[in-house]
Order: sequence, then structure tokens, then C-alpha cells
Amino acid sequence: MAMTNLKQPQLNLIRHLCQFGTLDYQSCLYFLNSDNRVKASYSFRPLTKHKYISKHENGSVTVLAKGRALFPNAELLVTSGGGNTVRVNSISRTAMFLNKIGIMITASPYTTKYWCFVPSTCWRRIRHGILSTTRFTGILFFKEHRLAVYDIGDGKMDWQLRAEKSLFYSRFFDEEFDTTVTGMLFICDEDKRVEIAKRIIRETMWQRKRLIETEDYNERERPLKFARTPIRVTWRYNHVYLTTPKLLKESIKRIADEEINLEQFRGNQDGNHLSKSDFDDCNYRYFVNTATDLLKYVYMFSEIEPYDSINYAIVVPPEDISIAQMYPKKTKGVKFYEYRHSKDFISN
Repeated sequence: MAMTNLKQPQLNLIRHLCQFGTLDYQSCLYFLNSDNRVKASYSFRPLTKHKYISKHENGSVTVLAKGRALFPNAELLVTSGGGNTVRVNSISRTAMFLNKIGIMITASPYTTKYWCFVPSTCWRRIRHGILSTTRFTGILFFKEHRLAVYDIGDGKMDWQLRAEKSLFYSRFFDEEFDTTVTGMLFICDEDKRVEIAKRIIRETMWQRKRLIETEDYNERERPLKFARTPIRVTWRYNHVYLTTPKLLKESIKRIADEEINLEQFRGNQDGNHLSKSDFDDCNYRYFVNTATDLLKYVYMFSEIEPYDSINYAIVVPPEDISIAQMYPKKTKGVKFYEYRHSKDFISN
């Protein structure tokens, strides 16, 4: 099979494997055709048959010498680090999701002025003080955002609450570039999104006084004791956005436009410094959550009380309605708005 017979998706997959070394088989199929797995499998088979790539018993796919020869200048961005294929596959899968929607993959944000994703193995060489147990797969740069990205799958993973905070340490300052992240982006399985959102919110709500109230914060240098805990979020994470591979492009757009949309919703109304809400208007206190920020949901549920004298209104995308209503006793009497586009929202 000559190189001229390879189609662009096949070449893109080979190049990706040259950069990341490995990718799980199901993600390879998604890479080749995200809409039709059968057609994807037909595109995959010639690559193994003609020795461009190799599929292993553990489900991982790696590039062979013949495939690497097609892209001799492709930079290897990830190393296996003692054979931790699961970890590398997670980084590789995240990069694949972002690359498919047009995000540049690079070893350093200094090399481009465009939106880009820097794998965690490269970011650790740039940013100091990151604890070894953190689970982020890389940093996504766009506009003023520097989001730590996580491949959380079905959401059932060991979460190192304090270790992830090391990404937000402020004392490791780079004169050329701010390396403190501004928030998190979780990428989860398509069919588990609502379930995962509710689970993370509940886990955080159970310990909300410790996790979301401002507290004295010490930046640690020593490794933290490993603890097997479910995913929870804390005020220190600033923003924790949840998305899926299919929603990824739209989610990033909503995050990029979040402040602009909020200003349009708010109009001339000022925020309430005594509340985590966005603004008060016409006897209603508004929470605007257009980008599925799980931490903002926690703040919202922590503040809303069903029997107080304040009326609440919540603005969320239609796919978040069941999340926003997960505590029906709390949200009884709350006015809900569906956000689709800024022009669709009419303030009362």
C-alpha cells in the first residue's frame, strides 16, 4: 500500500501516533471516523495489514517504522514513563479530541499565538511545582484561559484533590508567561455526562464548607499522601467545566464567550458582593451558567434556600436542565431559562 493510497484521516492517525507513541483502539476508530465505527474499522485494517501501525493485545495501537518514516520530523511529545500505557493513552486521547476540532498540539505555548494544547509531559518541563500525583492530561490555551484538561471517562477515577491544586500555585511565576492555570475542563463519556455532573456536585456538596469556602492556603512542596477518593471540586479550582467529545467544540466556544454573554445578560445591573450569583434584576437573583461550570452549580445550590425571601433565576443550556434541577426541594419556585445563544435570552 503506497503512501499515495493513504487517505488524509489515515495519515493524520499515523502522524498522531508518531507524536504520542500510542492510542487505544476505540479512539483510533473515532479518529478515523467519529460518526461511523464500521467505516472506521475498514480504514484501520489496511494500516495494520501493511505494517504502518500495530494493534496490541491490551488494546493499544502503536506506530511502526514504516509509519514513522512518513513523518520523520514529527516530535515525540509523550514518553511512556515506565510503561504506563493507560496514562499515555489518556493524554493521547485528549490531544486527539482537541486536534479533531482544530486545536493545535504543541510542546510549548511560546511557539504559537493561536489556540493550542500542551500535553502534560511537556507542561511539566515548563511549569515547576506540579505534584507527581496530579491527573491532568495537558493545558488548553485560548483567549485568557489556561485550562487543565482531564480525561475522566465514566467519572470513576481516583481523584487527588490537593495534588490538582498544585497546578494553581501562584509562587511559581514565569516572567515571560503566566503558568498558573485558570480552571479545569473535564472530558467525559457521552452517555454519562449528566450522571457524572450530579455525582461530582453531590460529592462536593457533602463537604462544601471545607471545599468551597475561602480558607488559608499553603502551597506544598512535598508529595501528598495518596488517597483514593471520588472526584470533588474546590474553590481553588476557580472554574470546572464539564464536556464530552461531541460537545467539546461548542463547550470551548461557550467558555470563550462566557464573560461577553454574562455582560449581555447583566446589562446595567451590578453584581451582588454578598452572593456568588451574577446579578440581581427585577426582584430576582440570577445565576448564569452557560458553559456547565460544576463549581458554579455547587455555589448556586449552596446559596439557594427554598424558604427565604429571595427569588432566584437560573440560566443554563438545555442539556443542563436536569442538572440544575437535581435538588428539587431547593429549586422549588426557581425560574429557569434555557440558554442557546445570547440573542435567545430575554431578561424580564
